[in-house]
Amino acid sequence: MDEYRLARRMAPSIVEILQPCPPRGRFPIAFTAHEFHDGIARHEWNRPRGTPLARKPQSKSSARSASKKETRTRKVHPKRTGIVWGVFVGAMTFAGGALMLGDGWQGLPAVSIASRNMTSVQAPIESGRWQAIVIHHSGTAAGTAGDIARQHAAWGLPSLGYHFVIGNGNGEPDGVLFTGPRWTTQEAGAHVADRAAGATPDAAWFNQHAIGICLVGNGERREFTDAQLKTLARVVEDLQAACGIPDSAVFLHSDLAPVASPGRWFPRAQLALELAN
Repeated sequence: MDEYRLARRMAPSIVEILQPCPPRGRFPIAFTAHEFHDGIARHEWNRPRGTPLARKPQSKSSARSASKKETRTRKVHPKRTGIVWGVFVGAMTFAGGALMLGDGWQGLPAVSIASRNMTSVQAPIESGRWQAIVIHHSGTAAGTAGDIARQHAAWGLPSLGYHFVIGNGNGEPDGVLFTGPRWTTQEAGAHVADRAAGATPDAAWFNQHAIGICLVGNGERREFTDAQLKTLARVVEDLQAACGIPDSAVFLHSDLAPVASPGRWFPRAQLALELAN
């Protein structure tokens, strides 16, 4: 089975991760899961907060993942309901609990994304490549980026399907960001489940052009930590600034597919306020 099809089963070493992308039109974003390579960078964020998140699109995707087939870059225009992030205060789901961290997944020093020096990114960020952001949960109470990567490997993925993972203090430090190899080498994710028939853009497009961020935890059972949400807000803000991604292109996975991720306890409004302040 190809990695995009396997994505439905899922519920860098970089000193500075981003470089500014040339100004570009704003496109709606999907929730993505991204793969981790051999190293993981831990990041602490100290940037001012940004602006509110996106509205929720109306169409829901099917439960299956997208095809591995590459699709052409195109603007994203998912339909939306009138629910905007920030109006209310408060995924692929991974089975099982905490897994053990394996060899080859030792963390690297924490750094800030703020300066956007791309010295540790092995491939340049192409203008217009990243047009959306998708937020997921791991579906587990505890775990590490290495745990998730190993689970993905067991499902046949060559590496972790997410670009970033944020720890919750159970397995990894609370609020610490881990950057995976798919971001380091600027590879597509393997995370968004198939969308409803006729929905555009399709899941393959989102896997190619959306940045996936995973919060360790199960948002269907409990709230995420304050540290996780603060880190998430700053990461989203920095990615938006670096790649020209608008608020309307920031989604929860459940906005795009019939999945729970990141769960009913995920606070849309709180994140919107974090970004707005």
